[in-house]
Parts: sequence; C-alpha cells; structure tokens
Amino acid sequence: MGTLIKNITHYYHFVNDDLADPRTKTFPLVSNPIPVLLILYVYHRFVRSWGPALMENRQPFKLKTTIIIYNLVQIYLSLYLAAQCMTRLYWSGYYNLWCQKIILEDTPLERIVVSRVWLYYMIKIIDLLDTVFFVLRKKFNQVTFLHVYHHLGMCLLGFVGTKYVPGGHGVMLGFINSLVHAVMYSYYLVSIIRPLWVRQWWKKYITQLQILQFLLLILHFGHVLFEPSCEYPKWVSFVFLPHNIFILFLFSDFYIKAYILKKNKNK
Repeated sequence: MGTLIKNITHYYHFVNDDLADPRTKTFPLVSNPIPVLLILYVYHRFVRSWGPALMENRQPFKLKTTIIIYNLVQIYLSLYLAAQCMTRLYWSGYYNLWCQKIILEDTPLERIVVSRVWLYYMIKIIDLLDTVFFVLRKKFNQVTFLHVYHHLGMCLLGFVGTKYVPGGHGVMLGFINSLVHAVMYSYYLVSIIRPLWVRQWWKKYITQLQILQFLLLILHFGHVLFEPSCEYPKWVSFVFLPHNIFILFLFSDFYIKAYILKKNKNK
C-alpha cells in the first residue's frame, strides 16, 4: 500500500510539476488542479441541483443592472484580448499563423503573452456566471447540456493551456474565441437594454459564427498532427480536438433542430 501511494504521489508531482511550464506556476488557479476542479464541482451542482432547489419557491431575481455591467466587462475583455493578439503577435509577424512553437525565452513580450493566456483562462472562469444568472432568473430552459458542457470544457482546457502550454499555436484559440464572444456579449447587451431592437435572425447568425469558430479551430489544431516540421506539442491537439469536435457536433445538432427542422415543421 505504501508503494502504491508513493507511486501515485510521484506520478502526480511529475504531471503537476515536472511537465508544467514554470512561468505560470505561481499564477492563481494554476499551481494545482484542485481549486479549479472545486469551482467546477460547485458550479455544476449549483446550476443542476442547488440553484433550482433554491429558486423553486422564489420569484426570479431582477439582475438587469448586474447583467448589463457583466456584459460590458465581457465585451471589453474580449476585444482587449483580440486586439492584443492581433497587434502584438500576428500583425507584427512575431507569431506564425500556420504553425507557432512555444517560445520559452524570458522576454518582455513573452511575459505579456503568458499573462494574457492566464487572463483568458480567468475569463473562462468568469463565464460560468452566465449559467448562474440563468438559474437566478429561473430561465432553466437555457441550462442545457450543451451550455453546461461547453463552460466546463472551456475552463478545463483553459487550465491545461495556461499550466502546460501558455503561448504558441494555442493562442489562436483565444484570439478567435475572443472575437466571437465580443459579438455574442454585444448581442446579449442589446437584448437586455433594448429588446425591441433584437431581430430573430441575429441569434441564428451568432450560432453560425460559433459553428464556424469550431471548424476553424479543428483545422488549426488538426493540421499540427500532419505537419512534421511543426514544433508545437502534438499532444495538445489530442487533448483539444476531441472537445472541439464534440462541441461542434452539439452546436450543429442545436442549429439543425432550432433553425432547419423547426422551420420546415412550421411550413
């Protein structure tokens, strides 16, 4: 028994410490997986069980001001990260769009890259509030498997990316996702401030944009596997691709049911 515990401890330190990028080991919610796993456990239990039970005999909370501020913060952070990626990395030619290895040199620009990767991870944690607001407003129909799985998966991938591969090829994920989120949260902002301005087709095209996002990311991470000269770690693609493929399937299934089958049914 002692040998088993020793082996497990040794393996844990190998995976958690030896394989990790030392540049992010002191960052909050990065040094070990327990805090983020605890957050995700509480989140899942709240949105699936504790929250609905809490709200069962209560009136929905009126969170308009809170959600307006939340959406404004999300839009700002998304545009900020997208602008940082574009101006500092891609337009400058510092990063290669086709294949970019992780640069381990301790330079001022690389410190910025690492810190922005961590910020993106923190935004994925903040994103969990989307579902919390649904529950507190008793919009339980919005708390779907797709919604919850997507948030859980993005938080875990954010942890993996920040802890092991902060920078390089994976930055494109944050860049594309930040652009999509800027559009998405702008839609949410308009829908709560001026609901009469919202048009039905807006949501359809936002879903199409999300589907396009996952297609681009599948191509972006997939080609690394077939590019021998690419120095970006191939194991990252084996971790990220299954999630992106599954989430693409879920979004496509939602789109077909919501906008194609439903439209044909109404004819």
